[in-house]
Amino acid sequence: MARCEGWRRYGGAFTFGPVKWKQCRNDGLVMLEVEQEQVEKMPACMECWNEAKEKGIKILSAEPIQEKAHA
Repeated sequence: MARCEGWRRYGGAFTFGPVKWKQCRNDGLVMLEVEQEQVEKMPACMECWNEAKEKGIKILSAEPIQEKAHA
């Protein structure tokens, strides 16, 4: 399964220390096609998908990621 491509911000404005960005550690459950500076497809977990919607990121499509059957 693909790792979520979402990024989390830690530190900064109302907390101590400098801003740090870390990639989400969850598995991607959906493949999102988003339009920000450009159109991209990336795996996302449910938490990052919901956060993208809350922040007003333009989501063009969302498809479930299918696990490949083991032979």
